[in-house]
Amino acid sequence: MKQVKGNIYLLESAGFVNIYAIVRDSGVLIIDTGTPGKAETIIKELAGINVKPSDIKAIVITHAHPDHAGSCAALSDKSPAKIYVHRNDFDILLGKAPLPEPRYFVEKLSSFITKHFWKYTPPKHAIPVDEHSAIQDFGDFRIIHTPGHTPGSISILDAKDGTLFCGDVINNRGNSLTGPLKYFTIDAGQAWHSVEKLGVLNFNTLCPGHGTWIPENAQQKIQDLLANKRIGND
Repeated sequence: MKQVKGNIYLLESAGFVNIYAIVRDSGVLIIDTGTPGKAETIIKELAGINVKPSDIKAIVITHAHPDHAGSCAALSDKSPAKIYVHRNDFDILLGKAPLPEPRYFVEKLSSFITKHFWKYTPPKHAIPVDEHSAIQDFGDFRIIHTPGHTPGSISILDAKDGTLFCGDVINNRGNSLTGPLKYFTIDAGQAWHSVEKLGVLNFNTLCPGHGTWIPENAQQKIQDLLANKRIGND
């Protein structure tokens, strides 16, 4: 486990997918849960900072891809946590609708692995949200609809300390900030509009779904990313 800052922690249970825990007096909020089979390791990691399963009050899923939502059902079964997901990804999370048909080979390969090796189990219950929704016990967290990667992709702004959790809307791999990955994004144009939406928010720290977090000046780095994209398109 790594401390991002203050009461925000990056769990290392999921390997290539980032799981974040925000510890408050009101309880603990988990952002994404990694691939299937990670619930027990998440609980063991949280024990390292004296967090019990009963302390977990909310699980927010940035989007319904199984590498981010894979352990939400098991983790919610072991805690009193309520699961929150955008209404446009709600049926996918609950297994009532399929993921969009893959267009690229790498995406088809990922889909094959998901179906045959990860054994995703959907949660029995979840709460559909949009930008006007609140997370119980964490009312100062702002939900921002940032579609494109999936129809219901969301980002979460912790205005209390200027931290933005962006799921797969923005990536930071190898200390190189990039926009949504083409091969796993349903609508690239819409996804870049979502990056623009994030670029005008007020925050300092960026916590992406993959790669390392950016501890400071993250908003400016997103604006630089957008400026470079515009220059590249000229």
